[in-house]
Amino acid sequence: MNIRHVKMAVAAVALAAVLSGCGTKDSGGTETSAAGPGGNAEALYKKSCISCHGDQLQGRIGPGTDLTKVGGKKSRDEIVTQIAKGGNGMPGFSSSLSETDIGTLADWLAAKK
Repeated sequence: MNIRHVKMAVAAVALAAVLSGCGTKDSGGTETSAAGPGGNAEALYKKSCISCHGDQLQGRIGPGTDLTKVGGKKSRDEIVTQIAKGGNGMPGFSSSLSETDIGTLADWLAAKK
């Protein structure tokens, strides 16, 4: 296998990881929130974020997905924007998480310094 094939395989695996497991659907196919309005941040994280960011916030698909000290790098408002709008390979969650849930996650992540 040449280097081009390896790069393509790595890109395909990264894309599959980003597209899988980020959020859930109810029996009607509608995206749902993990813990409901004002829910537990860790439950929200486990339901919507763990597949890409890992069970210890360590990142699973590259160094940009490590959230262990995200609060020391980004403000709460920047974290809210990242979760809601996505970017840099991350999908946005504004259509699948409520503003309250996004705020709950952002508060929790902003404390990770």
